[in-house]
Amino acid sequence: MEPSEKNILKQDLQEVLNSTTPGKAGKSTEEEPLPMSINNGDKQTNLTSNGHEQYGTFTGHVTFENVLHTIGHNGRFQLLLLLTVILTNAIVDVQNVHTVFTLTTPNHRCKVPGFDQDTYAITNPRQAELVDRYIPRSGREETKKCRLLPGLNETNSLHTETKEKTVGNLTACSVWVYDETVMKRNLVTELNLVCDRTVVRSHVNMVLFGGKMLAAFLQGYLMDLFGRRPSLILSCIGVMITGIGSAFVYDDASLLIARFLIGFLTTSLFLSIYVLGIEFLTKQQRSLLSIYSRVIFGVADLYMSLMAYLLKDWQYLLLAIAWPSIVAVFMCWIMPESPRWLMSKNKLEKAEEQLKRIAKINGKTLPKGMMQRLGNTAPPGDHTVLQLFGDLRLTMRWAILYINWIVSCMATYGLAFNISNMGGNIFINFAISGFLDATVSLFNSFIVNKLSRKYFFFGCSVFGSVACILTFLPIVLDAPNWCVVALSLIGKASIVSAYPLLYTYSAELYPTTHRGIGLGSCSMMARIGGLVSPYVADLSLFFTGKLASVLPQLVFGTSAIFGALLVLLLPETSGTELPETLEDIKGKPKKSTKPARNEDEEALV
Repeated sequence: MEPSEKNILKQDLQEVLNSTTPGKAGKSTEEEPLPMSINNGDKQTNLTSNGHEQYGTFTGHVTFENVLHTIGHNGRFQLLLLLTVILTNAIVDVQNVHTVFTLTTPNHRCKVPGFDQDTYAITNPRQAELVDRYIPRSGREETKKCRLLPGLNETNSLHTETKEKTVGNLTACSVWVYDETVMKRNLVTELNLVCDRTVVRSHVNMVLFGGKMLAAFLQGYLMDLFGRRPSLILSCIGVMITGIGSAFVYDDASLLIARFLIGFLTTSLFLSIYVLGIEFLTKQQRSLLSIYSRVIFGVADLYMSLMAYLLKDWQYLLLAIAWPSIVAVFMCWIMPESPRWLMSKNKLEKAEEQLKRIAKINGKTLPKGMMQRLGNTAPPGDHTVLQLFGDLRLTMRWAILYINWIVSCMATYGLAFNISNMGGNIFINFAISGFLDATVSLFNSFIVNKLSRKYFFFGCSVFGSVACILTFLPIVLDAPNWCVVALSLIGKASIVSAYPLLYTYSAELYPTTHRGIGLGSCSMMARIGGLVSPYVADLSLFFTGKLASVLPQLVFGTSAIFGALLVLLLPETSGTELPETLEDIKGKPKKSTKPARNEDEEALV
């Protein structure tokens, strides 16, 4: 095309734009530049209405994806968002699972009478005599740790008498001494959560998920009603205060209250930053958000394992993992509100204001009039979770999601809690677990956008489940314990890597108008799995038998396989744009003779 012809074409485009822009007829195009494109043979030139080149090509209908590309989708704002996601997710992780160390049960026994300086380690002959006199040498492990023999006559031979004594006529003790090899002080040793009080450990983890369930129920409504940003800021401040306060609990009641609040606030924080983040990202970036979150979880586990090893004191450890929340509060404060949410509430001017702010941070400009072309797709009225169950097909879709959230949450947290029960060095086991979680999730980040969402989730879940189920083989074959530990950690890493995919997959299935409520309902259902996970993780403490030690892995593995099979019935979302309204996801899938890819065609529900 000759230069003169190109200039004429630019002038023609400008005249057409002036005559068709609503409410702007006769005004200078400098006030209302809209992105256009012209095709110059092999080269496509992107132009605004005044003929200047503009990043991004928009022909016909403008989508929110177009807007994100125009204002910069890989700029400084996205870096700030990523740093905020990294920090908040690290805080959520360490606050949720620090009980692996703070509630681990050390070796212990009853404190022997008549020796005030008694310690778990034998340090002198007198102490050895008293231990030999009062501590049972036979019977169940619980008997040796929780019962005292009646005292012997001092003139009797201690050695001979203890060998002849049975474990009958024993008395329960109320004071214990603990092995300080793993942790010098933790909540179990401070509050004596052993013997008849062992179940309190499970209760503490259970109330954590009670708080998470309540947060999941409320947070979706709060985010959709008041916005993503207020929920993010308030929950982050709450985590900061409660995290620091948790280092000063002094009895069962204060511990239970602190863990309930941590559960409520960490779930609120995670949902807020996740929904806010996913609504700022393009479809290629959305899956990476949840996967990188899981990478950060793994790195945070490594940090916590190192701090626990160095400090070996529950109070210092809790303070060491709480201080980053102070920085997170400031980072959350500077986050803007989600333009998608503002548009769903008919607040177009505020949405445009936020987009211009982001564009400025990225060194871009938002063309005037683009928001008018984008318009508002949200139907008027309030949005409730019941609207998601408008027909049988959608009801089945959400039910399958709920089942997978339940079993994935149960397995993810349960396998983490079970690390302290697997034997071996707890610091090394937890560090390896964190390393595997981070490595597998990082590997997934390179291939997630090249594969189907649901088949990727299916593959990770099934692989991890099989590894967990196979833990019975080393027991049957009398193989070393490290084989069980290795299979358990591999299974955990694979199942854990599938969990963030479930977040992305679910968020892409729900429309913008109901995304907060939808994800909140999924998270609430997940807490059912979370509530039972500590009890399943402790099955090996309550059952005896050859396979008792791997009962948790067997339960987690079989349940995760069941959920993964159901996912095959759901539609694919990879490479698709986020649905904005319920109307976008209603209706029966269209039949096609072509292979279904990234469409609703292959979905049965």
